[in-house]
Amino acid sequence: MSHTAFSLCYAPVKSSQYNTNDDYSINDSTLSSIQATCNSIMALHGSCHISIATTSLPDPTSTFPNAIKVPLVDTPTDYNITVTGPHDTVMAARTDLLQSCPLTVQLNLKIPMSDLPLIFADPSCHTTIFEKVRLETQAQVSLVLPGPKQQQVSYFESENVLNFCITGLPHNVELARIRLLVALDELMNLHSDVLRIPRKLHYLICGRKRVTLQPIVDETLINIYFPPPFPAFDTATMSTIDGDDDIIDDEPPIFITGDTANVSRVKDMLTKLANQKAKSMYHKDTNLDARKLDWMQLHRRDELCQIMHDNGSFISLPPLGSKLNTVTVYAENRVNAERTLRSINFLACYIYEACFYFHDQDGLYADANFFNSISNLATLTTTLSQVSGAEVAYRTDPGCIQVFGTERAVRNVYQRLHETTFLKIFHQDTVFNVELSNDQREFISGKKNGKINKIMKTSGAKIKFLPFGEYNFVLEVESTNFIKALDGLTLLQEELPAEISFYVPETYHKRIIGVGGKNIQRIMKKYGVYVKFSNAEEFASLGGYYGNEDNVVARTPMKNQINLDNLRHAVMDLITPKDKDFVVQHLSIPFRRHRTLLRDYRTYLQEVSKKTSVKIIWPNHELANDVVTLVGPQSNLDSATQMVRQMVSDVYRFSVPLSAELVTVLSSTAFKEQVIHRLQHDMDITVDVESALTNATTTASATTKGLNNDSGKIGEQQYSSAPHSSASSPIAATPLSPTSNNENEYEDSVLNGCTIPLTLNKTNLDHLPFALDILVCHLRENHVPLYKESTHDMPDSNVRSSSSNSATGNYNQHFGNKLLSSVIPPGKKKNYSFPRKKILTF
Repeated sequence: MSHTAFSLCYAPVKSSQYNTNDDYSINDSTLSSIQATCNSIMALHGSCHISIATTSLPDPTSTFPNAIKVPLVDTPTDYNITVTGPHDTVMAARTDLLQSCPLTVQLNLKIPMSDLPLIFADPSCHTTIFEKVRLETQAQVSLVLPGPKQQQVSYFESENVLNFCITGLPHNVELARIRLLVALDELMNLHSDVLRIPRKLHYLICGRKRVTLQPIVDETLINIYFPPPFPAFDTATMSTIDGDDDIIDDEPPIFITGDTANVSRVKDMLTKLANQKAKSMYHKDTNLDARKLDWMQLHRRDELCQIMHDNGSFISLPPLGSKLNTVTVYAENRVNAERTLRSINFLACYIYEACFYFHDQDGLYADANFFNSISNLATLTTTLSQVSGAEVAYRTDPGCIQVFGTERAVRNVYQRLHETTFLKIFHQDTVFNVELSNDQREFISGKKNGKINKIMKTSGAKIKFLPFGEYNFVLEVESTNFIKALDGLTLLQEELPAEISFYVPETYHKRIIGVGGKNIQRIMKKYGVYVKFSNAEEFASLGGYYGNEDNVVARTPMKNQINLDNLRHAVMDLITPKDKDFVVQHLSIPFRRHRTLLRDYRTYLQEVSKKTSVKIIWPNHELANDVVTLVGPQSNLDSATQMVRQMVSDVYRFSVPLSAELVTVLSSTAFKEQVIHRLQHDMDITVDVESALTNATTTASATTKGLNNDSGKIGEQQYSSAPHSSASSPIAATPLSPTSNNENEYEDSVLNGCTIPLTLNKTNLDHLPFALDILVCHLRENHVPLYKESTHDMPDSNVRSSSSNSATGNYNQHFGNKLLSSVIPPGKKKNYSFPRKKILTF
């Protein structure tokens, strides 16, 4: 009977939304849960054995503190599972392992304290919400608060955040995030409701890149939270999926929050839209390698979601590990469906397969007994899987090692086998399989198959073209020589196509191509790159290349890929600045402010887009993402970015010890004229002196009460209710003892501190050091006690210059190291200038 030893790296679904490996450590509880899963699978199948291996690779930064951590493999290798037994049983166990993975992930949701409802400060409030989320999703939500020694350095309100830590299985974690966001909306007095639509219609009603949904959101100011696009299939649902259409056409809840009238209106609009799409949608099936579909679901889930987002389509994948290979795509029309299918097949090309065949040379060597021991084979596959991150199997019937993984993983396995001397004696054959798009076949072959013939002649390896499906084909590289096989693969990879696509307005196409194509031929010859321009008709039939709007594609062999960008620049030089170099820029705005900005600045945002030709793309609500994307011509992008930043305000809280002198100065006419009016007029920075006085009065009252009662308890209460205090502000001085470092006095300084709020928009961040220079000088002139860091590098003279050089000289080190480190780009920390900026308005 044929036996198989199969090893794989065991890890949860990979996604940029949560942590699966960086903070993942090997611990007893995790190991116990994996062992319990393996025991239940062994009990189910009986004739297979499952073993677990753990790996803890040394951290290079422990020896070399400045070393950059670069992963050696593409897959987390903390846990490796090896299954041995009859081949069919081993593959069935693999299915159960993938579907029953107990490994949890951690999702961190960071929200500025100023963006949360006041009632959330009540522990009973958020505890109730967390428990409700846990019961509904089986995911654990916890609130991570900074300790006394871990307070944030920044004085900006937007950076004083609460960290919601959600822990659980990947699917449950995504559901819990949605439930938590809905609960927070409800605390803000927003009405919530649920809409149920078949999952396959979710992306269709949104449109390509949510072009249909976003105008609805802009108009009604609702938040809409879509569930994860992939259902959580497990062993229980697998047995009924073939006969239960409800599982395929399931209707997970879509949560909608906002004004009551608008929520009801949006529900009706989306229901009507879904009915229309269901009647007119296009769908198509295609076949891919079943293991590659598993790999996509485990390691390329974000890319699959992006494909659906870009095309307004839905990809119905078979259950994980099911060995089914049929994929169904639903879309609004044939163009979107075909583009989706091409993108899925393109993802499949990232996975390589390799087979290394061995035989025992008719029993001539004693070491041949190695292949008769299943424990030896299990050890071999475990080692190869751990060093590469690939799935590795040894099958005794053909006597071969099968490797399935990325190109780097396959090369790592080859390297380890090449270093294992005794295996070379038994080597019989090596085969590499590379999947490519049918559109690239002619490019790979060359004229009369010239490229392939040259590679075979140079390397000594055989290369075959094998058909595979409607969209892709397979290149097979084979050799009986271990080294020649890799040489053939390497030479082939150098000839594989490297491509980029970009957008050029169609009005420029003829000018760039030239009469008879002379202009573009000259450029192509110079850089050795082939260029294809698509007219409106061709573009409509394709739906774009790598980007939805891209209508030009450039292609060259991988060995010449450096010239792709050179060619793009050469083409763009023939276009006027306002129409060329459409680039992407990201802007961070706390996600809970997006709805407010759309409400208050809707007309302004429309004018920004119209005047600068820049498209503003807001993130999906369910992702709770702060990143707003701006896409447009490079010549206008900086202006558009500044105009958007002008809408976004922040509060800088300047900490000062509470004193009678402070209250007197803040109440004075001189402070109003020399500080408040000057900052408002010159730098558009508002000093909220009323809030500062109220803060001072409240703090003084609390201090007096604390001295009359139990100062320790009150100190603790004040700390928990003043999260904006920075660890840097009171750490070295108090009003009574400017040089004290005692920990008790540290807590007293937090209790006795007062803050002066400075409100500014993001475009005025460069002015903040100068504004603080003016504020600190005025306080010093009036003998107001300050914390030690507030006077860091301040000159003894009371006479201050108002020039920008003065502010730069005195606050360069202080701001570069502490206060503005997270909001001003690294390249600007050491060079401050304070020009008068024109406020852009419409």
